[in-house]
Amino acid sequence: MRLMSVLTGCVTATLVVRIRSTFGGMNSSFPPDPCLARLMDDWQDVAVLLCDPLMNVRVANDLGAALLGGLSYADNLFRLVFLDPAATDFFTEWTHIAAAATDVLHTIVAEGEQPGLDDLLGELTERSGDFRRIWAGHDLSSDARRVKRLRHPVVGELTLFCDILDVARLPGHRVLALQAEPESPSEHALSLLGSLALPAS
Repeated sequence: MRLMSVLTGCVTATLVVRIRSTFGGMNSSFPPDPCLARLMDDWQDVAVLLCDPLMNVRVANDLGAALLGGLSYADNLFRLVFLDPAATDFFTEWTHIAAAATDVLHTIVAEGEQPGLDDLLGELTERSGDFRRIWAGHDLSSDARRVKRLRHPVVGELTLFCDILDVARLPGHRVLALQAEPESPSEHALSLLGSLALPAS
């Protein structure tokens, strides 16, 4: 039991370092919004991400950062799906997630010019054969936009429901709120992840 506690502590410490490295730089350059940041921090049982129109993760609360901790492309959700080596393990239904992500990208393209969109599409097209294939002829529908089934390296499998909220004072930005079914194993696992992500007092 003591060895498991030590190992969990080591993994958690590694994730915390990675979280600060991944999200700290983005937070420092993003225009501060104290009210929004306070709201996100108050949702302690919900993993919350603030994303810009290209799904760059601009701000995350502690639980949101812990959820993505250890992933190489946690700063952009499209790159995470198609370029991160751990994506197919992290997303247990990766095929559905990839199809949903491609649908979202098609919608962004249809809406018109978006700074950085051409660079993002070019990078995904060049580096991911899966993206090229799905982009050219995706026809798979699923509930992946709403339901995310994940395998987290610390707390194991999670089934999370994702609500997307528009932010009126930040046009094009959305808050992604991921929460588990009450009293489910996923809720207990998410609660454990949240406790491990708490900053040391």
